Amino acid sequence: MNSIAIAKDTLVLIPLKYWAILLVAFAGLFLIGLDQGQTLSLFTGQAAYQMNYLHELFHDVRHAAGFACH
Repeated sequence: MNSIAIAKDTLVLIPLKYWAILLVAFAGLFLIGLDQGQTLSLFTGQAAYQMNYLHELFHDVRHAAGFACH
């Protein structure tokens, strides 16, 4: 039988830089896919909801990435 046995005590360590890349990727997905002014409202108040700065900035990126936004 040609099989590979992996010991139960084998631990796979993922370097910190890859966790950081994953965190940045998830933050980017949030900004592109979900934000409707919430992020900038922390800094600019109600103007972020009215102007939708990030929504307009990422509008074409959403279409290219396959997010439905209309």
